[in-house]
Amino acid sequence: MSVLTMTTVLAVNPAFLDEIKDSNTSLWNQLASVRLLCDSRDEKSNILNQLVLLLNDIRDSLALQFALEESYGYTEVPAHMATSEATTAEQVRSQHCVLYLTANELAEQAEELQYRGWVAVKVDELLMQVRQFDLQLQDHERAERQLLASFRQRSMRRRV
Repeated sequence: MSVLTMTTVLAVNPAFLDEIKDSNTSLWNQLASVRLLCDSRDEKSNILNQLVLLLNDIRDSLALQFALEESYGYTEVPAHMATSEATTAEQVRSQHCVLYLTANELAEQAEELQYRGWVAVKVDELLMQVRQFDLQLQDHERAERQLLASFRQRSMRRRV
């Protein structure tokens, strides 16, 4: 008895990935709000109170965003249909877990700081970590957009 196994690789499903990104305006608004908050000159206690709410919202929105992207925005295809972007797609998708866990950790740090009593220096440290996270998330989004652009370019070349 012989068994045939098919090796698969990861590819983007551009129509769904694009749609998922475009439809989650609440996440993008939350991220814009947290950027403004990071640059705020308000009292540290007010900043922290707002940061707790925003980070919790961002964590929840990212959970939904990443779940949708992984379910519908990426797809497994047979290895013989692989493109040069397959490795990149795998790397970019694998960032979802790290980014979500980072968002979760930041939300927990903010809550703990609020609960234990804020200290201006600690709030500043947390804001610095939030800025770093935001940069990492922007890099991730840029990489996904590049995957989409590569797919579109390859599709256009096939049509010509």
